[in-house]
Formats: sequence, structure tokens, C-alpha cells
Amino acid sequence: MKCNEICDKLSLYIDNELSHEEMQQVEEHLQSCEKCQKELEEYKNLISVLQGLPEEEPPEGYCKRLHKKLLENSPQSKSSKAASIFKNFNRYKWLKYGSIAAALAVVFIAANINNFGSMNYGMKAKNESYDMATAESPAEYNGSAPQAPPVAPQTEAAMPEEAAGMGYDGDYKDIRGEISYRSNDSIMLATTIEDREMKIIMTGTISAETEDYDTFLNELSMKISSLSGFLESNNTEVYQVYNDEKLMYGSIRIRVPQESFYELVEYLENNIEVRRKNINETDVTKDYYEKDNKVKNLEIQEQHLRELFEKATTVEEMLLIENELRRVRTEIDALNISLSDIDDRAAMSTINLEIQEVMTASLTLKTRDSVWDRSRDGFINTVNGIIRSFENLVVNIVSSSPILIPAIIICIAGFLKIRKYWKKKI
Repeated sequence: MKCNEICDKLSLYIDNELSHEEMQQVEEHLQSCEKCQKELEEYKNLISVLQGLPEEEPPEGYCKRLHKKLLENSPQSKSSKAASIFKNFNRYKWLKYGSIAAALAVVFIAANINNFGSMNYGMKAKNESYDMATAESPAEYNGSAPQAPPVAPQTEAAMPEEAAGMGYDGDYKDIRGEISYRSNDSIMLATTIEDREMKIIMTGTISAETEDYDTFLNELSMKISSLSGFLESNNTEVYQVYNDEKLMYGSIRIRVPQESFYELVEYLENNIEVRRKNINETDVTKDYYEKDNKVKNLEIQEQHLRELFEKATTVEEMLLIENELRRVRTEIDALNISLSDIDDRAAMSTINLEIQEVMTASLTLKTRDSVWDRSRDGFINTVNGIIRSFENLVVNIVSSSPILIPAIIICIAGFLKIRKYWKKKI
């Protein structure tokens, strides 16, 4: 056991509250550890000092006060207090809640009276306008031109509290007559539905086969150019070789104007064998104009921040406004990039074409050669094989000559020495 574990058990060891095995472990550790022995001696000295302290009598009246507090904190005393509180509550609850109910009734009646008055006023104004139209109608039937009603002088829209809270001191103008507010107190410019241009992103994926890849690719390039489009990417590779004939595979990305999208799709269906076709039209009009409104709002905010920057008097104010201007400009740039991307994808549709070259199936049967023709071909092949074997032998001998010549010389020299040795011995 470790020293920290022994120190935690010393108090139990002194009180003989450990098990027999733990007692033996502690005693074995104490025999070999001086630090723990000192700790044990300090525990024993502290216990002896505490045991030697004299007993003192409690102060006078302590027992009575303690007994009184115990009675006060008993469950019976708490229930009696709760009962007294409940009685007081019953006594005053009718007065309190009755006054609250009366106040709510007064407020409700006052609100209804106000709504009724405004409703009557609106109906009265509507009736007056109807009477005026009725009074002016005879003049129209008599041929006299009706006089134009007096136009009320147009005044600039008052700055809303939300805009004033943002610190805008300049003149506030209601743009397009429609203003909406968001939770962050920013002004939203609402674009009318009539002014919106639909933003539709059209994409297509076509897998097809052709018998002549190069011819089809040339004709496709000419067709795309005539539609004012372009090939964005063209990845061509050989995917199979059959009888020394290469079969091609291409992955082509085509961009054409949106109005020419279906014309190109029809051209592909008429000129190649389409195996798979997938056409998608995604409406991003709402997302586009939401981002466009955000850009306009941020531009207004940027303009007011620049006005505040000119009016700033301290360096701290200038730095704060400059940081906010940087944040607004960064957000404007990001939104403009997104809008440009949507404009590009909506104006130029995309077709992903996967084209694979295939061979024309031939159903003609070849006539079998005669015996003489096959014998002649076999003889020629045999002679050619002998010639190729002799050529390979010559090539191998010449290519291995740097090793073969020294080996032959060594073998000849060794043979001559052995022969000379046997001659002497005989």
C-alpha cells in the first residue's frame, strides 16, 4: 500500500476499526516507512492531548435556550405557524384579489370603448367619402369634367423609433413606400412582386452512347457555339481496346443560355442513344431577393455609419464605427458574390453529359479457310518461329558477351592447368 492510503487509515487503525488483513498491511508498512511512523506518533500525541483537557460546564441557561429552540423547530410548531399564516391569508385574500379583478375589468371596459369609438369613426369617414362620390356623380353624367380632389401635401415619413435607436441623425425617407422591421431593429426594403424577375436554375444530367465519338464531339461543339454556349470542361479517355480499335469515354460539362437549354437537350436525344436523363429546375427567386434586400439594407446602414464617422469627435468612437463599417462591407461583398453566382447559374444552364463510344454489332459469318491455306499459314508460322528463335539466341549471346567471354577464358585456362597437372602425374 502507498503512504497516502496508509495515512487515510491511521485514524481507523488507532481506533481498531480496520479488518485483520488491513491491520497487518498497515503494521507491515509502518515497520518499513519512517514518514508514516512519525504521522502515527503525531496522531497519538494529539489524542493524548485532547484526552488530557479538563471538562467544562456549559453556561447558565444554555440548556433552557436549547430546549426552547428545539421546540420551535419541531414539526408541530411549524404546522401551527402554517395554520396562522393561512388564516391571515384567508382574511386578506378577498380584499386583495377583489381589487385586482376590479382593476382588470376597468381596463377591459376602457379598451372596448376605445375600439368602438375608432370603429364608429372609420364607418363615419367611409360614409362621408361615399356621400361625396354620390354628390359628384351627376356632374359626370352632365358632361362636365369632375374636379380633382385636393391632394394633401406629402410630408416625409417620420423616422421610426427603431431607426432612431440605431443612431441615425440624417433625414429618413420611406423607400418604395414599404418598410418592414426585424428583431434586430434593421430596416428591410420590401421589393414589390411585380418588379421581381424569376430566377430559375436549370440543370441536366444525360448518359448516352455513340458509334463515332470524335465526329459527335465536333458536331456538338459546333451546335453549342451556335447556341452562344461553351464547353466548361471535357475529360476524354480510352476505356477499352478491341481489335486494335480504341473506344472512347467522355465526361463533358456544357453551359448554354437558359432559353436554349431544351433545344440542346432535344438535339442530344436526336443524335445519340440516350440511356439516362435527369432534368432539374430550381426556383431560387425568394432566396435571391432576400439577399438583395439584405444588401440594400446594409448599404443604407453603411451610408449612415459613414455619416456618423464624419461626426465622431473621439478616437474611440472613430475606431468603433470603422470596425462596424468593415463588418458591414464584408457582409455586403459576400452577399454580392452569392447574388452573382445565382445570376450566372440562372442565365447559363448546365448539362452534364457522359458519352460512351460503342462498336456496331456485326452479324456476318466468316468463311472457314481451306486445308491448303491453313497448312501454308502453319508452315510460314513455323519458319518465322525458327527465325525468331535464332534471332533471340544471337541477341542473348551478344548481350551476355561481357560475362560470357571472361567465363569461357577462365574455363579454358582451368582446363589447360588440369590437363598439365595430370600429364606430370602420369
